[in-house]
Amino acid sequence: MTITFRCPKCGVELSFDDLSQSSAPCPQCGHAIPVHATAAMRDHNTADRCALCDCPHVYVQKDFNRAFGVSLFVIAAIASCWLYFYNKVWQAFAVLLGAAAVDYLLYRILPDVIICYRCHSQYRDFAPDTGYAAFELGLAEKYDPKDKSRGAENPAADWKQR
Repeated sequence: MTITFRCPKCGVELSFDDLSQSSAPCPQCGHAIPVHATAAMRDHNTADRCALCDCPHVYVQKDFNRAFGVSLFVIAAIASCWLYFYNKVWQAFAVLLGAAAVDYLLYRILPDVIICYRCHSQYRDFAPDTGYAAFELGLAEKYDPKDKSRGAENPAADWKQR
């Protein structure tokens, strides 16, 4: 399993794949980042919690570049509008259908990535498991509240426990 994260001290992006070590030193600033790898991570190659911040909540999503996805949509929308303007309706639909087909193919081909709600570290090359939860907005609000300057947690984030 490969863990990609940012150094909390200098912010440089790091990759780490040796879960037997107890810390991951930053090559830029030398800060030692503690690694809390569980037995499931070491033995079964699964991410049941975050190894960096020890957060028990992680989610799975497709490893897809969001900027590329938005660019694909914008280009298809502009091309479609341009074709609509010149009364080329079938070609405009073909452009939109082609963009949807590319999006579907990328969704089917690209692998999954596990992300921590708190520190946003990314876990790749893990054992396939259907037990990983999808993104939940309530948990994201709990770990990333709107009022970040005060360090407050969102009390409405515990809606699933009620």
